[in-house]
Amino acid sequence: MNEPGDAADVVGSGSSGAGSRGSSEEASREFVEDIVVVHEGDGVVHFLLIAYVPGDSGNAVGYVFRRPVGSDEAAENILATNDTLRELWCSPQGHVWATSSTGLVWTSAPVPWMDTMPPDLEFDTPEGGVTWHHTALPAQAHNRGRPNPAAVWGTSDDDVHIATFGGVLYHWNGRYWSQFYPGIGAPIGAIRGRAVNDVYAAGHNSTLLHFDGTAWTRIADPDGPDAADLLAGITFDADDVYIAGRSRGGRILRGSARCGFSVAVRDRVAAIGVAFVEGRLFCAAGKGGVVELTAQGPKTLRDDIAAWSIAEGEGRVYVTETPGEAAYSELDLATGRWHRRYY
Repeated sequence: MNEPGDAADVVGSGSSGAGSRGSSEEASREFVEDIVVVHEGDGVVHFLLIAYVPGDSGNAVGYVFRRPVGSDEAAENILATNDTLRELWCSPQGHVWATSSTGLVWTSAPVPWMDTMPPDLEFDTPEGGVTWHHTALPAQAHNRGRPNPAAVWGTSDDDVHIATFGGVLYHWNGRYWSQFYPGIGAPIGAIRGRAVNDVYAAGHNSTLLHFDGTAWTRIADPDGPDAADLLAGITFDADDVYIAGRSRGGRILRGSARCGFSVAVRDRVAAIGVAFVEGRLFCAAGKGGVVELTAQGPKTLRDDIAAWSIAEGEGRVYVTETPGEAAYSELDLATGRWHRRYY
């Protein structure tokens, strides 16, 4: 297979030389590699790796890989591009959706849009025979600015939501893009839901929003608004929504759009993200590692990694570690064992 170093040569001389499995010490000094997103669905793990010159992550090249759940085999490199990919989600139909800081949306779904091909865009599909489509999100209506996607999620290939650093929320309905600007003017970095009419978005300035299938409405923070506050992650159990708050000493909000939210955990975990699997609530806590919230209080599961993001799987939890980690950690809840997966 083509290694990321080989694929980088394909997608532009400015990004050639990225490291690979078994890469040399010289190559590892020249390029940094991070796995920044992991997503499990239908027995397959997809993950997004970026490679960049140290100190220049804003010009990273992006790679999308896939492998069977639980496998240590070399992952398939199904996309290599000089676009600055940052986020990834897989639809229930098994198609990949990825977004970049340039405002492009990539997907393997059979979408009707005309592909947007910026003059300097290059990409390759080294393995897997995946057909990719890409388009630019419409300019932000309130200021004509270029959107910078921060999160992507949906219920199907015809119902995809994208949150942006500019605070604009985009929606793809299978035919066209629409957008909503709540007027906050601050990044919205998390978006997830349970149904077409039950979607949540969270971000800076105590921003918490709900989409009922027709319109977005703002939900009050139980502690009141705070311009310095950051809500950074969203997950669900059978009844409630959990929102991770990284600021104000660390908070976990619990509730719903219908009933409102309260602070379930305070001053215990400054969580970047949250995941709920098999009745257990896990947090990615940055340099605080991986923490489980139990009835007896927070329990640190890993303090030897800087947990950047966390994602649910079937009986598994996935944690990315960054910067400079071309691997992700996977907790098998059935055995309690951690596995470190490289690409």
